[in-house]
Amino acid sequence: MELKGKRALVTGASKGLGAAVARRLAEAGADVAVHYRRDRAGAEETARAVVAAGRQALLIPADLARPKEAEELVARLADAWGGLDLLVNNAGVAPVRPWDQVTPAEWAEVLAANLSGPFYVMRAALPLLRAGREPAVVNVGSVVSFNGGAFGPAYAAAKAGLVGLTRSAAREWGPLGIRVNCVAPGPIESPLARALPAPALEAMKAQTPLRRLGTFAEAAEVICWLLSPAAAFVTGQTVVVDGGRVMS
Repeated sequence: MELKGKRALVTGASKGLGAAVARRLAEAGADVAVHYRRDRAGAEETARAVVAAGRQALLIPADLARPKEAEELVARLADAWGGLDLLVNNAGVAPVRPWDQVTPAEWAEVLAANLSGPFYVMRAALPLLRAGREPAVVNVGSVVSFNGGAFGPAYAAAKAGLVGLTRSAAREWGPLGIRVNCVAPGPIESPLARALPAPALEAMKAQTPLRRLGTFAEAAEVICWLLSPAAAFVTGQTVVVDGGRVMS
């Protein structure tokens, strides 16, 4: 996968999947802007990994649920690098809230972080992407878009909305030469998964045809492929990375 000289922005890159994507992009030759909201220490660790791969790293904090901060993030990137080629909208929140416990405030917060945030970043980044080199966007969704999941209605609705946002952008931005896709990971080996009771974790694996959880590295590989020239004729798609669980 060759991304040498590309300028990438990964939101929510202080840990987990965002950090894995940032590292993989750097290994493929891209400079990476590492966005974070609160976890500066984690973002600095990701940035060090980018630099260790021989690429430039740029740390930018922002609350992307606020349109002004999303615009300022993109402006700072433009000032530093003069442009943008690749965008990964990974930042979000995943509170576990059953229907009868979701307050209007929590509903609004989850949609703001997981759906409005990517929209604000994409809107602000569009002028840079139009001038970019083989520009591409990947939005990080979830299999809950298809199966409802276990995180409650707000998260499922936001991630389903992200699929629609992806298709809308792909249709309108395609004539501009910008590809837009979505990746929907399933259960991933993570602190969240390890915190589950053992029977629940084993049941999750049993319901997955590959009989295991995925890894951040596996999901990151698919995301980076979609950003690369190898996927030059792929746009408007949602690629499910879940070991086949969505079929169960």
